[in-house]
Amino acid sequence: MFKMLLGGAAAIGIMVGGAAYAAPQAGHQKVAKPETRAEMSTHLQGMFAKLDTNHDGYISDAEMDALSAKRAARMEQRAEQRAKNFDPAKVFARLDTNKDGKITTAEMQAKVAAREAAKGKAANAKDGVARLFARVDANKDGAITLAELSAAPRPAKPAMPAAGMHRGLGMLKAADANKDGKVSLAEIQATALKQFDRADANHDGTVTPDERKAERQALRAQHKAS
Repeated sequence: MFKMLLGGAAAIGIMVGGAAYAAPQAGHQKVAKPETRAEMSTHLQGMFAKLDTNHDGYISDAEMDALSAKRAARMEQRAEQRAKNFDPAKVFARLDTNKDGKITTAEMQAKVAAREAAKGKAANAKDGVARLFARVDANKDGAITLAELSAAPRPAKPAMPAAGMHRGLGMLKAADANKDGKVSLAEIQATALKQFDRADANHDGTVTPDERKAERQALRAQHKAS
């Protein structure tokens, strides 16, 4: 039921989760802001209209599969273009901040943290840098040379947003109240409002960024405990 892939799952996850799960899609970071029930409802209606491509009042398997295929094709094209435009020398020069002919984990972490901060994200560079070094640092000396960067294998496919995919699938299943394999706007809004009310800790009709964060943390703790 509901084969959720790539951006389709992420879009539905945002829709069903409402304010409690509001998150920008990849590459489109937005500054979080408070959201009212009315604003959330309007946002859901707009997204639903885009996903309900045959305008029958439901989002079905076929519509989600078509959306996913289209999104996958776009991601492949972008990955191919990035690979064509990749210039190891330019990348190396940008990352080798002290110009000593090698990139260290400290230099890489500082660059990634600065980039994330510029996008308004919390710095979480350690794991990403460790994965990069594991792939590129051929002699495992804790530093990357231009030769190593130039010779490093490139990922064959763009990274899949697995977290958004699984979350979107679970939320869509939860929204399908009558279990008929398709979801109406009413079903999605009912689930979203439930999530909204749970996140709205002070019950003032508005969910703030701090309330969203607290709700996400509570859900993570709940999932780990289950």
